[in-house]
Amino acid sequence: MDNLFVKMTRLSLFVVVALFFGPWTMNECVAQPTPEEILRRVDENMTIRTAQTKAVMTITYRGGDVRELEFNSWGVGTEKSFLEFVSPARDAGSRFLRLDDNMWIYLPRAGKSIRIQGHMLRQGLMGSDFSYGDASENPSMSEDYDAVIERSDTLSGRPSLVLYLTAKRKDVSYPSRRIWVDAERWVPLKEERYARSGKLLKTAHMSDVRELGDRWYPFRIDLNNALQSETQTTLQFIELDFNADVPDYIFTIRHLESGT
Repeated sequence: MDNLFVKMTRLSLFVVVALFFGPWTMNECVAQPTPEEILRRVDENMTIRTAQTKAVMTITYRGGDVRELEFNSWGVGTEKSFLEFVSPARDAGSRFLRLDDNMWIYLPRAGKSIRIQGHMLRQGLMGSDFSYGDASENPSMSEDYDAVIERSDTLSGRPSLVLYLTAKRKDVSYPSRRIWVDAERWVPLKEERYARSGKLLKTAHMSDVRELGDRWYPFRIDLNNALQSETQTTLQFIELDFNADVPDYIFTIRHLESGT
């Protein structure tokens, strides 16, 4: 009887602990989505159908100098994007076009468009830390990467899940990534991008997250290039319209070279 009483007492204590802590813990386990589901939710926030934006790209140099470039952009899905710089005056009229995997840049001083390919894809867009490959990227994480959940974390006061991503194909910009995803808003708050060797290439911090219709989106991205320490680049969106009516003529070589 004494042994039975001890066992029942231990069982009662276990039930009390389970009732106190169990519902939260068990709900969290049940509610936590799979890596695939997390990437799908991130895609819903970050992948565009159509978009028209106005943004300022700020390049801060190690010596303290600052260069600001304002541009307008248009995009359709993951296949088409167009950027046109409007200031400062020396860069106004510079334009960038991507159609699927084909990219061009037009510089007024050159007077013609130039195809971007090969090693040029790794060069900085207008001298920034965003490469031409970065500028053209609108990836579908769930289609391009396999993922595992590494751990839970807190970042910028937000509950986050840390995922490690491995590319499914060889033609993606970064073979692997580590992302911190807001566990309630399903938007990335930080991302580390790696080479095939595992070497860290770039770190991006996303902030100023705002609700736009049925999605959350970061209005600010701070990018550091681990391979060089001369610059740091901030991208700040001024306007974002994810329901824009984007005409087809924008995504043509004629529009790239003439602006009309």
